[in-house]
Amino acid sequence: MPRAPHLRVAGDGAGAEAVVLLLHGGTPDSLEPVRAFDPAVLRMLPFGRSVTRAGNGRIVVATLRYSVRGWNGELESPLPDARWALDQLAQRFGNLPVGLIGHSMGGRVALRMADHVRRHPGGVSSVAALAPWLPPGESVPSLDHQRLLFAHGTADRITDPSHTFALAESLAAKGLDVELVRFPGARHSMLFPAKPWHDLVADFMVRTLLAQAQDDPEAHLQH
Repeated sequence: MPRAPHLRVAGDGAGAEAVVLLLHGGTPDSLEPVRAFDPAVLRMLPFGRSVTRAGNGRIVVATLRYSVRGWNGELESPLPDARWALDQLAQRFGNLPVGLIGHSMGGRVALRMADHVRRHPGGVSSVAALAPWLPPGESVPSLDHQRLLFAHGTADRITDPSHTFALAESLAAKGLDVELVRFPGARHSMLFPAKPWHDLVADFMVRTLLAQAQDDPEAHLQH
């Protein structure tokens, strides 16, 4: 039986003014299916809860589980899953502004999806790339209106923080709206402590997504 991605939306989304999609980490090469209790999937859930609380019900949170665990070279396995998820959310929520929160491989996916054009006007508005996996020569799409948050622990030994800092500074130099946060001594898991990470991302999503929703009256006409 072919493996398929799984998308879960928390609640019914009634009255939502924005949507956030959680994108979990993975591994360079693996065709093993992603289980519901995979640690990479579970690690994203507190971010979703923090966004929900900070948004006071105005932001609906969706969680994507990729079909397989790996990036898998030229297959770029998570990318079609993420495109499918964004199209599903567009179908359900229309023209609401969308934010992406990705960790590790999920950060790489989020940046690749930042220019995804949905069936409705608009697209991805805000991206939080957390300890993103950015191999040398990584391709980043052409960005313009998106607001970007990069956060990385300086003691990360899984993904290279210097790559994150360099990309953030390069995009900022091009005039993009970029926030860069360094967590001194923090490792890849974003734990010990975890709360500063959760609070940072929740605040970013509320500031960027809800401000846009208020500025765009048509965003409320999705139903």
